[in-house]
Amino acid sequence: MFKTKTIDATKGAMVPQIILFAVPLILTTLIQTLFNAVDIAVLGNMADTRAVAAVGAPTTIIHLIIDAFVGISSGAKIVLSRLVGRNDEKELHRTIDTAIVLAIVFGLVVAAVGILLAPFFMKQIDCPMECFADAVLYLRIYLAAAPAILLYNYGSAVLTSSGDTRRPLYYAIASGFLNVVLNILLCLLLSQKVAAVAIATAASQILASALIMVRLCHLDGIMRVQIKRIRFHFRSCMQLLRFGIPLSLQTLIYPLANLQIASAINSHGVACMAGNSAASTVEQMTAAFRNAFGASTATFMGQNLGAEKPDRVKKSLWYNLALVLAVNTFVSTAVLVTNEYWMHIFLKDDPSSVRYALIRNDMLMAASVFVSINAVLGNAIQAFGYPIWSTVNSVVWVLGLRAVWMAFIYPVSSTYANLILCFAVSWACTTLCNIVIFSVVYTRYKKGKYMRI
Repeated sequence: MFKTKTIDATKGAMVPQIILFAVPLILTTLIQTLFNAVDIAVLGNMADTRAVAAVGAPTTIIHLIIDAFVGISSGAKIVLSRLVGRNDEKELHRTIDTAIVLAIVFGLVVAAVGILLAPFFMKQIDCPMECFADAVLYLRIYLAAAPAILLYNYGSAVLTSSGDTRRPLYYAIASGFLNVVLNILLCLLLSQKVAAVAIATAASQILASALIMVRLCHLDGIMRVQIKRIRFHFRSCMQLLRFGIPLSLQTLIYPLANLQIASAINSHGVACMAGNSAASTVEQMTAAFRNAFGASTATFMGQNLGAEKPDRVKKSLWYNLALVLAVNTFVSTAVLVTNEYWMHIFLKDDPSSVRYALIRNDMLMAASVFVSINAVLGNAIQAFGYPIWSTVNSVVWVLGLRAVWMAFIYPVSSTYANLILCFAVSWACTTLCNIVIFSVVYTRYKKGKYMRI
């Protein structure tokens, strides 16, 4: 399937190229999501519900801290894709070097802050005392690997922007295999099961980052990294931050908006926490499909914007949108049909937790069409150079609406289903506004008015 190392989005039949680009990304994200899925499955069978809840409880905090800096790598994809399309070797080298430096610096900051403030973070989401200590331990070990996590994401951004989505897949398979082996081995050897799965996850992330750095140092052509040559370039940094900060803020909005929701979920007890964690894992797996076509939209549109090929810019959008809707329909239907089966794997002999998990997945799979459209339109808006517009949209309908919901609507009916309905409504509103924003941005593009690099 993957005979070529990179894909040139500026020429050739586009639909086969999009599929070849997206499939490795889908598989990579699925394997990465399985890191947490394996943690939950192992704990569900070798420990108890309290341990499962302890691993799931820090999820919002992890997304809040890690994803804020991963958002900068999304900005790097936009910049690098344009530079690849323009074949600007000098600026490519500077941008790649600066991205690597930023990944290491940001990672060290995240690790230090996370380890020191883990108890504070868990208190902010009202983590129950029965799993508080284990949740803090898991969070500390996970965030200690932040430099490796960010280095992997920034390195993947470099490869993906050049059209190579195959190598990150191989590295995810290798690190995923290590995660599974270490999960089982360490759970057999250590009495502290939560620490065991946290160490396994951290070790797998370190392996993935090491593999991707080795690959970057052995690339052929203009994107090869030379460790001795790596320098920080202020202008390139400003360019990355110009695109990356709005995306980082947009990424931050979701965990920030979910903090109050996470507290409400935790207030329903350990069974609800465990069920919500298991359902979220399945939901993340389905997100792999739409996120892959979102990344494809950004890369294909970015390269063709850099190469100044407006017809292929337009096709990049519509082909990705058609493919993501078709794939999402199939995947969400499959999950709805097999939902209960998966939940019993994660939550063995715990019918109460399974009931909560089924409520979440049934409701959100039905609303997943909105997120699929957002994945493509949001990346298209960003590729044109207007990430701040989609960020403002998210502030209003994700952060704002969910705050209003938790203040006025949830208190009227304090049920778990009412909490989950909040997600679906905010997705629908965000989609409607993204359609309007994209229409405006595309009209400006046709008039030659868009953000240039």
